[in-house]
Amino acid sequence: MTAVDPILRPRRRRFHVSATEPDTHYHKIVNQTSGQSREIAYKKTRGPQKFGLVYIPGFMAHKAAGKPLALHTFAQENGFSYVRYDPSGLGETRGIKPMNSDFSLWVEDASQILQHVTEGPQIVVASSMGCWVTCLLASQLTEKIAAAVFLAPALNFHTRYETMLLTQLSPRARQSYEEGGVVKLYVPDVGDIPLTRALITALGRYAVPLDEEGGVVPLDCPVRIIYGMNDDRVPHTEPLSLLKSLRSQDVHLTYLKDAGHTLVEQHSLEVIRQTILTLNKHILN
Repeated sequence: MTAVDPILRPRRRRFHVSATEPDTHYHKIVNQTSGQSREIAYKKTRGPQKFGLVYIPGFMAHKAAGKPLALHTFAQENGFSYVRYDPSGLGETRGIKPMNSDFSLWVEDASQILQHVTEGPQIVVASSMGCWVTCLLASQLTEKIAAAVFLAPALNFHTRYETMLLTQLSPRARQSYEEGGVVKLYVPDVGDIPLTRALITALGRYAVPLDEEGGVVPLDCPVRIIYGMNDDRVPHTEPLSLLKSLRSQDVHLTYLKDAGHTLVEQHSLEVIRQTILTLNKHILN
C-alpha cells in the first residue's frame, strides 16, 4: 500500500543535547583470506530509546554529510542511540585507498557496523545506495533491523551511471576506462566521482531484481520510503517498484513534490524526522 505520513508538530526537547561532536572510534575488519585489515571510522552516541538509529550512507558519501549530521542532533533531542560511519575508502576510515574499495566492502562495512557497533534492534536510516545495501543485508540481519527509512532509494544504478559516464568521457578517457583506468563522473550536487570499470562491474553482480522482474526483497519489517520528485538521479517510478518488491506489507511511500535527491532541504529533513518519530511509535506498539 502507499500512504503519506502526517507531518506532526515539532516535539519539545526532553533530553540533554551536547554541543560537541562525539569522538571518532574505529572498528577493525580483517580479510580472512589476505590477512589485510581496515578500520571503519564511526561516531556513536547513546540514548534511552528502545530502538537505536544507524545511518547507512549513499554512494561515495560519509558520516559528515548533511543528513547524518542533522540526524545526530535529532537523535540527541529525542533520546535515540545513534551510529554513523565512513565506508571503506572514505572519510576517516583507514587501511584502504578509495580506488581499492568496492561495493562488496561497503556491504560488509554496513553488516559489521550493525552487528558489532550498534546495540540491540535498530531503525535503519539508509540513503540512496545505502537502501540497496540494506536490502542485501535484510535476510541476514532480521533481528537487528527493526524498521527501515529509505531516503531516495537507488538500487541497481550501475548501468545508469555507466551510461552517464560514457557520455561525458572524451575518446581518450573512454579508452582509459575500457583498459581499467580511473576516470571521473560529474554528478550534480556531488562533484567529480572517481570510477573504474571494475567498480561498475562489481556493482552489477549485486543487482536486486525488482517487481517487474519478479523479484522479492526479503525485508519483513516496517519500511518508510521518502522520494523527492525533483530527483535527477533516480526515476520516480523506481521507489514504487521497490515498494512492490518488498516482502513486508507494512510499507509507506511518500513523494515530496519540491525536493531533490539529497533530501537536505529543511522541509525534507522535517519529513524525515517526523517519519522516524511516527515509525518509532508504531514499532513500540
